[in-house]
Amino acid sequence: MNLKKQNERAFDKIAEIYDKRIIKKWSLTIQKNIMNSLKIKDNSKILDAGCGTGNLLLILSENDNFGLYGIDISRKMLKIAETKLKKVVKLKRIPVEKLNYKNKFDYIFSVDSFHHYYDQNTAIKKMFLALKKGGNLIVADIDFGIIFNQIFHKLEPGNNKIIPHLEMIKLFKINKFKKIRQKKIWHFTFMTFGEK
Repeated sequence: MNLKKQNERAFDKIAEIYDKRIIKKWSLTIQKNIMNSLKIKDNSKILDAGCGTGNLLLILSENDNFGLYGIDISRKMLKIAETKLKKVVKLKRIPVEKLNYKNKFDYIFSVDSFHHYYDQNTAIKKMFLALKKGGNLIVADIDFGIIFNQIFHKLEPGNNKIIPHLEMIKLFKINKFKKIRQKKIWHFTFMTFGEK
C-alpha cells in the first residue's frame, strides 16, 4: 500500500478520537505557541495544509478578516472540520502534493503534517508556488533527534520521514525561501518560517 493511502486510512480511522485523546494537549499547545509567535496581517489569505479536524483554522477564524482555506487527505477529518468551522473556511480534500494554486496565499501553515507528506520535495515546491510574493510558509514539525526519528518512523503509520530541524532550514533555502528563521516552540517541535 502506498504512503498516501496508508495516511488516508490511518487518519480516517482515528478521526473520531483525534480531538479528544490524541492531540488535546500536544497540538493545541503547539498551535497556541505558533499564534503567539506571529503577527498575521488583517485581510490575509491563509491555507492550513494538512488541516485535520480544523483546530488551527478554528483559532484563526476568531479574526473575521482572514480568508481561510484548509486541505487534507482524510475525508473523515475534513467532515469533523466542516462541522466545527460551520462554512467559515473553504475546505478541500486534496494532498498538498497536488496543490494547484498560484500566488494566492499570504500564509501557508503545515503543522505536524510535513513528516506525513508522501513527496516532501514536491510539497514544498507546491506551497512556494501557492504563496504570493512576500508570503510566508510556516512549517511546525517534530524532531526527536536522529535515532529517535528513525524509531518514530517505524512506529507511526504513514510517517514518510521526519526532516531534522537543521535540514528543514536547508530545504527552505534550496526552494528559494528568504528571511528563513527557526524557533523551538515546544518539547520536540520546531517552527521554520520562510518568505517567498
